[in-house]
Amino acid sequence: MRKYDLSGFQVLEFEELDSTNTKAAQLLKEGLGDRSAVLTFCQTKGRGQVGNSWESEKGKNISVTVVFRPEKLQAVRQFAVSMVIALGCRDFISRYVDGCCVKWPNDVYVEERKMVGILIEHTVSGPYIRASLCGIGVNINQRQFYSDAPNPVSLYQLLGKELDIRGVLGELLECIGKRYEQIRDYAGLEKDYLEALYRRCGQYAWEDAGGKFVASVVGIDEYGRLVVKDEEGRERVYGFKEVKFC
Repeated sequence: MRKYDLSGFQVLEFEELDSTNTKAAQLLKEGLGDRSAVLTFCQTKGRGQVGNSWESEKGKNISVTVVFRPEKLQAVRQFAVSMVIALGCRDFISRYVDGCCVKWPNDVYVEERKMVGILIEHTVSGPYIRASLCGIGVNINQRQFYSDAPNPVSLYQLLGKELDIRGVLGELLECIGKRYEQIRDYAGLEKDYLEALYRRCGQYAWEDAGGKFVASVVGIDEYGRLVVKDEEGRERVYGFKEVKFC
């Protein structure tokens, strides 16, 4: 393991890990502090949302878990962490390409293709968040994807050139750190998040447990749930995985 400071974070770099979130959870028990980052460029069992896997070619991409231990952040406001990470990743990608947006709740897309996957796991103590483990996978230099994921894309595929992994890691952490400074400004984060939201304008086809319908995005509620308005003018509220774009 290598340990060094980068862009305001203490980075713990490992040659190979099965999962950066799993390693961060272990280190948390040993007192891992706020603004830590568990990093590897070879993640063998990267995890996505709801048991999905995350494909990342060795040495080509960023696999990192950012650890936040905010002081007395109420658990009911945990979506602030999600917005910090998603917006920070979007800020970073937007330095290189246009058309970058956040697909609710926290994937980062360029147009219709996914560039960043995020998995956030919280530990709670009483009414407050004790720690947030923010697993982030960013497609940087991968030239081809082999999994059955429907729409991955890398910066290399869009730019036609490889980027220095360590250099862009510093940029990513810098962008996330700036957003972390807003962690208490929930209204400000929410405003920026809604402006960055995928398909935030117009009506689109959706599907929930009841079937398909057409609706437009209204926003998110205080718990981070998605609020949409259907063609009949009814507002519908959904938690994660309860609705999807068609």
